[in-house]
Amino acid sequence: PGMRSSMPSVAKQYDVIPQGTIVSLKGLVSKSNLNGDRGVVKQYISQSKRYVVELEDSDETLSVKPDNLLQHVHVRIHDIQSQPELNGETGTIITWCPDKGRYSIYVASLKKFVSLKPCNVVLDSGTVAKVTGVESKPELNGRWGTIKNWISESNKYDVQLSSNQIIRLKVENMIL
Repeated sequence: PGMRSSMPSVAKQYDVIPQGTIVSLKGLVSKSNLNGDRGVVKQYISQSKRYVVELEDSDETLSVKPDNLLQHVHVRIHDIQSQPELNGETGTIITWCPDKGRYSIYVASLKKFVSLKPCNVVLDSGTVAKVTGVESKPELNGRWGTIKNWISESNKYDVQLSSNQIIRLKVENMIL
């Protein structure tokens, strides 16, 4: 009976990176040699607020905080004035450069990497990301939510934080 009652709540978590998501490790201190290694999210442990990640090319699993994961999700490039030919292209996030505040994205159709600010990257619906930089409601910063959709006219996302809370945020206020 315990398993059945916990199943529905797992299905309704909007602040959890889905199982099977490909990630890289970043910002690890005690196991810094693993930073940059890739793996797959196997499960989320709500008691410890950590993810179990199985490392690529090994059977090793790690318990990792969400801030130590970078999801390798698909994105669409948007509103680049200096290189308009990139607009509408799709790519995969490879790394995050915190000192520059930019994602490194591989664009397969062009066979090249581009470095872009979050405001020029549209994350796919269903992506779980972290709220950051919201000045009008700072209590939202640090929370995780699921992107429901992107509103192109305003360059904002509808983000589901819980079963009864959906907020609208600028694209640059949601980071991986």
